[in-house]
Amino acid sequence: MKELLPEERKWLIRAVVRIMLSDNIVDEMELEFLNKLSRVFHGNESTETLDEIATLIRKKQSPELEKLKIADPEHIIFMLNILVSSIFANEKKIDEEVKNYFLAGLKLGMTYDILTLKLAYQKERFRIKMLQKEIDEDIRKLTANWIVGE
Repeated sequence: MKELLPEERKWLIRAVVRIMLSDNIVDEMELEFLNKLSRVFHGNESTETLDEIATLIRKKQSPELEKLKIADPEHIIFMLNILVSSIFANEKKIDEEVKNYFLAGLKLGMTYDILTLKLAYQKERFRIKMLQKEIDEDIRKLTANWIVGE
């Protein structure tokens, strides 16, 4: 995140807020995601940007996104990874979040094909993560009554 230009960072966090406000609710898991993202922001951005984001969330007001030209493809890749991850931040995928992800990706100059592939890949990672959680919970239940040392 620190390698992004200031306008790229600001645009990215606004896009994440837009995705998260798609259902007019920013839950605890989404706030945690935003906090992790904005921690990197504190050292580099004015409190004005962070105040703006807090106000948007408090008022449940989706920010408008302008087109953004980015020269460095690594910056675009990083930003797309953050955007697609924000869809699954609360372990749910909501259609409106997906629509706003596509809107943001198109504003970055990406194609539907690229955005669809990124989303499919992230969806599969999320599915695997949920299966791993289930398996871990099964292990905890299985071993809950085991006596240590036997």
